[in-house]
Amino acid sequence: MPITDEDAALQAIATLDPLSTEQQDALHAIDAITNDGEPFVDVFELFGYYDKLYFGNLLLPRVEVIWSPRLTLCAGICELSKDPSTNKFTRIRLKLSTPLLQYRPRSDTINTLLHEAIHAYFFITTSWKHSRGDDGTGHGVGFQLLADAINNHGNYEVTIYHTFHDEVDSYRTHVWQCHGRCKTQPPFFGQVKRSMNRAPGKGDTWWARHEAECGGTYAKISEPELTKKQLQNMSSKERAGRQKNKLDKWITTSKRKDSNTEGKTSDKPIALDEEDETSRSAIIKDAIVSSSAGQKRPRADTDDGQLLVEKKTLVECPICTIGVADTEINDHLDLLHP
Repeated sequence: MPITDEDAALQAIATLDPLSTEQQDALHAIDAITNDGEPFVDVFELFGYYDKLYFGNLLLPRVEVIWSPRLTLCAGICELSKDPSTNKFTRIRLKLSTPLLQYRPRSDTINTLLHEAIHAYFFITTSWKHSRGDDGTGHGVGFQLLADAINNHGNYEVTIYHTFHDEVDSYRTHVWQCHGRCKTQPPFFGQVKRSMNRAPGKGDTWWARHEAECGGTYAKISEPELTKKQLQNMSSKERAGRQKNKLDKWITTSKRKDSNTEGKTSDKPIALDEEDETSRSAIIKDAIVSSSAGQKRPRADTDDGQLLVEKKTLVECPICTIGVADTEINDHLDLLHP
């Protein structure tokens, strides 16, 4: 029958005193790598030496070490994977997080590598029982015994959980807000933050409890900007749906703070009846320059010989600041500022 995590840990610890010749050679190689002063470390080479020193050469034949660009919630993970030849979960994949570890001291990478290597060792020696463990997380007495022994032997800092909370939170850029009563309750105040675009729903283990205790609905309030590649892969209809009207940033609704406020802004339409004669003549001239068809409007003479001109309200173009009739501003923007 498979042994327990605690038994497997004691077996590994027993090999550390005294060290075999192979273990001593591995220890010298590790010291040379970790004391070379370089900012980065070859985790694949180091993993092979750790296998000889701490894990009795059990890992290399069955464990694959890879860097994962998508692992953003934890620094590392050790998972069972299928062997293509047998279609059984007999192989192990050890993943290290590129986003969380690439800018941290390399000691964090080494400690994470050892942490996941301990899990891999237990998967091999205790089979599936380690995935549950005596504490339900795989970090029970056996894990702690072996981690403490390795820490004391090599002056490492292998811990049960990482403390890269700021890094993890920086990748949780998809945010949903609940509009029920839980939005006033700590510690989350109704917010769900994720690194992937997966809305809260029935797939979450806490969803049923939330439905019973709160019952509020979630709405997305924040998401990351699309990359250039994502924008290129969008259809023209999807891109059009993301575009805002050109006037949205120009037309604003202003509220008077009090009755004494007399300030005017450049985006306020100019009424002809409110202007003096000097400004009126200039505005009328601009108003009859062209129609939407690009031709002059017809003029008519009255009995007293005065020119009748249709009065228009002019607005200032938000881009070129030219006065344009309010009925022609859209054509002006489309033609001159596409």
